[in-house]
Amino acid sequence: MSLTFGFYEDAGRTLPLASLAIKGGTATRIWVGTDGTAQAQAASGGSITLTANAVLPGVPASAIHLATSLSALASASASVDLGQVVSGMQAVWLLVDQSALADGEYSNVSLVTNPIYES
Repeated sequence: MSLTFGFYEDAGRTLPLASLAIKGGTATRIWVGTDGTAQAQAASGGSITLTANAVLPGVPASAIHLATSLSALASASASVDLGQVVSGMQAVWLLVDQSALADGEYSNVSLVTNPIYES
């Protein structure tokens, strides 16, 4: 069985997130979750953790902030706890700390979760 858990540009799951380009200093919202018929859970039994990784030089992981609300973004780190169970869609906010980067758009960031399964 394939996972319904995925990344999207919208809460309605109509626009799968094909790529992620973040502009320094600009908050970006994406959506992550399941189609609502399944529940995603961490294989370890703990929480599902979403982590930003820099796949090329230029964006240190410490410069990336992830949060489930815009208000928590400024003090966030490069990982965010999505909870033990994700069913349906959840907003995730991303921000690259502009002070750590030159002006421009960065497309060398990927998002990964710890191993998950759906039930």
